[in-house]
Amino acid sequence: MILDGMGHDLSSFYWDQLVDEISTHAQGAPTNESFAGYRVAMNRSLRSWSAIVAVVGLLLLPLTFTGTPSAAAASAHSSCRAPRLTGLTVTAARHRAKAAGCQLRLSGAVVKIPTIQTIHTQNVRPGVRATLVTVAVNPLCPSSGAIGPPPGEPIMKPGPTELISGLFIEGGPFIYRSVPNCESLVGKSSGGTITITNSVGTVIANNMALSAGQLLYVNVTTGAYTISGVFSSGLKAGPITVNVPSGEMVRQDLVLDVP
Repeated sequence: MILDGMGHDLSSFYWDQLVDEISTHAQGAPTNESFAGYRVAMNRSLRSWSAIVAVVGLLLLPLTFTGTPSAAAASAHSSCRAPRLTGLTVTAARHRAKAAGCQLRLSGAVVKIPTIQTIHTQNVRPGVRATLVTVAVNPLCPSSGAIGPPPGEPIMKPGPTELISGLFIEGGPFIYRSVPNCESLVGKSSGGTITITNSVGTVIANNMALSAGQLLYVNVTTGAYTISGVFSSGLKAGPITVNVPSGEMVRQDLVLDVP
C-alpha cells in the first residue's frame, strides 16, 4: 500500500524482489531450525527496500524543481498597470515604472542627461494593464537662460497686411532644455511700450503698452516701418526697420541681448 500509485515508475527487477519477499512472509513465522536462513532473508529484504526507496527518491527529485522555472517565467510575463510617464524626466519615469512593476523601453532621442530629458509620449495609456511600456524621449536642447523670439525674423505669412512685434530679452547662462522640437523653443515677451513709424516719420503706433506675454498687432499699408521700444525696466531696444509687403503678416520683434 505504501507504493500505491508509484508502481509504474519501478523497474521489473525491484518488482520481482518485492514479490519474493511477500511470498516468504506469507509462509508464516520461521522455525528454530530455519532461524539463520530467516535472518539472511530479512537482511536481503532490508537491502531491497533501501534500493527501492533510493530509486523512488531519484524519480521524484526532478519534480521538486519543475515548478521553479515556470514560476519565474510567469513572474517575468506578469502584467502591470501602466503609470503616467508623459512629461516626466527619464530618471523620474524609470523610478515610476519600476514602482509599478512595469518594464520600460526607451525610444526617440538618445538619452544623454536623463535628469533633464523628458518623455514625449507613451504607447500604453495610464491605468491600462501591460507587460511593457514604450516611451518616446525628447531631445536635449542647448539654449540660453533667457530665450528670445522665434528664429528667422522677419517672419512672413500670407494674410492681412499687418505688422506684429514684441519685446524680448535674450541671453544669460547656458542651460539645457528638453522639448520634442528644439527649434520650437520660443521665449516669453516682456512688458513695456512699442512705437512704430512709417517711412516718412508718421507715428502709426505711439508708445503702445504691452504686458508680459503680449504682442502688438498693427494693420498697415505696404511699405517700410521703423520699430522701437522701451522695456518696463527702462532699457531701450531698437530702432529696427522692416518692409511689409501687401497681403503679408510680418513679425519683427525687438530683442535686448544680455550677457
